[in-house]
Amino acid sequence: MRSAVQCGPFLAVMLLSGAALAADEPRAVAEAFCKARLAGDEVATHALLTPSLAKVIGEAKARNDIIAKATPDEKPPFGDGIPYQAFPDVPQGCEAGKTVEKSGRVQIEVNYLFPETPKANWTDRLKLVVEGDGLRIDDIVFANVANGEPDHGLRKVLFEAFDQ
Repeated sequence: MRSAVQCGPFLAVMLLSGAALAADEPRAVAEAFCKARLAGDEVATHALLTPSLAKVIGEAKARNDIIAKATPDEKPPFGDGIPYQAFPDVPQGCEAGKTVEKSGRVQIEVNYLFPETPKANWTDRLKLVVEGDGLRIDDIVFANVANGEPDHGLRKVLFEAFDQ
């Protein structure tokens, strides 16, 4: 009986984290992503990613740490953290937008909102793939930034950050 009581909290955490890790609906993934971003919760954000994207982020963080240690007086490429959104501004709101099926993948818009200054709003897109028991984020396509590059996403930013 004692071991069952001790395992109870562990099982509850595992069940709850499993629910947070996977979703069958694109809207649920986008809503979980929004919640994590608004809370500044990188652990919750990371839990929504494919293992492939998580690995790329881990490699970028490792390279960033090497640069930071080698040149402590200079800001490394990701000195402000991993850019999970197009702009560093902290939005007041975030909501799931429309879903589009594209090239065998599902994409869902994530709308970042500034109710007092609506012209500051922007929309990124989550590229979702089926991974294990649900949909996971495999890339984040950023809002059309000043350079006008279409489909400029997180993976590309992570790779190009060290080509300077």
